[in-house]
Amino acid sequence: MRIIIASDHVGFPLKHALLEYLGARGMDCYDGGPERPDIPVDYPDFAAQVAHAVTAHTFERGVLVCGTGIGMSIAANRVPGVRAALCHNLYTAHYSRSHNDANILCLGAESLDAQTAIEILKEWTNTDFEDGRHKPKLAKLEKRFLEFPSGDEPSPLTGWRLPLRTGVAISPSPSGFGPLLFSGRLEEGFRAAHEAGFDLVELSLRSSQEVEPGYLAELLSENQLDLAAIATGRACLEDSLCLSSTDASVRARVLELIKENIVLASRFNAGVIIGGIRGRLTGSTEDLIAQRASAVAAIRECSSYAKEYGVMALIEPINRYETNFINTAAEGMQLLEEVGDEELKLLLDTFHMNIEETDLSAAILATGSQLGYLHFADSNRYAPGQGHLDFQTLIRTIEQVGYQGAIGVEILPYPDDLTAIRQAGSFLSHLLHQPTAGGDIGQQN
Repeated sequence: MRIIIASDHVGFPLKHALLEYLGARGMDCYDGGPERPDIPVDYPDFAAQVAHAVTAHTFERGVLVCGTGIGMSIAANRVPGVRAALCHNLYTAHYSRSHNDANILCLGAESLDAQTAIEILKEWTNTDFEDGRHKPKLAKLEKRFLEFPSGDEPSPLTGWRLPLRTGVAISPSPSGFGPLLFSGRLEEGFRAAHEAGFDLVELSLRSSQEVEPGYLAELLSENQLDLAAIATGRACLEDSLCLSSTDASVRARVLELIKENIVLASRFNAGVIIGGIRGRLTGSTEDLIAQRASAVAAIRECSSYAKEYGVMALIEPINRYETNFINTAAEGMQLLEEVGDEELKLLLDTFHMNIEETDLSAAILATGSQLGYLHFADSNRYAPGQGHLDFQTLIRTIEQVGYQGAIGVEILPYPDDLTAIRQAGSFLSHLLHQPTAGGDIGQQN
């Protein structure tokens, strides 16, 4: 386990004692500062450093020490993905890990002696998360509290981009669906995603049986990645298992398949995408109405099932050439209203939006807090920066609505998988780490 420990000047002596204890245990620990106790420093600076190091997976856990531990815990918990726990005895240390999966421990140097603090740290590092009934509650932390209530201003950070995470769509098996990278080469794809600077991967699955959960967890951990979402459209494209099918037995099998993916996604705090799996509506006007009604009922059932498992279900509007069932963001919003589940969200994909929306930014603004996930692909479905879409404007727009979710890249492997993933990673890195007052990014070849 890799641990980073930092303090302010008041917590410096206790930090030093904790580092000595971990070092004696042979733990891989890092001193995050400050370097000396006689110069006053501000605790938010060191809390931010540790929080970002943990959420970036540079370190598995962090420890922060100040006079009371309160300031450090408040500061660290402002960073999305952080679960910082202020602990003052073995009981709170144990349950902060077993029930809350705390990834940062905060301690008060003025309220704890060194030996007690060491015992708390020992209990905290030795306790595993129990998962089970606690995981859906933690999933809500990642969804509910990262959204801004209607009418509120977005992030108070001025001059810098919001800390958005990025992911790339990969398939564990060869696929007839074109815009996927490293199809059938999962290990190679995960390594390339990490090397290209991505934080997440999105898996496109025909069924949940395509990947073994333990193996997936191992690959994610080895490459310091998280799972963003599971895409389900290949079941319709390759196996004709579509929600809009007129065959009731087929619809039942599709429901079963989506629910299996929800269970898998729940193990990784990932979302499930209901996009291409909708299929097309066919037949007379009466047939279209009936098919749509049964599909909406099925989506409602999936959304309810996802809520039980703490999984975000996502409706993706797709362009008219691939489906006639939910093409625009407005149609997606109408569907959310019909389903009536506030936790069902939209996934907006810039490739599809470029075909269907008259104004991409206006569509994002209208979606507002119902935006659960984004796909960035350029106008030609190549890596962002390889076509004519204005991603600078789109980034400013999603900042305006306060979006703090992930940006996934679902693109064609052009000219090849490795070049495409490197182009996408480089472009997004520049896009998301430039000051908001900076100049535009040119096309990157």
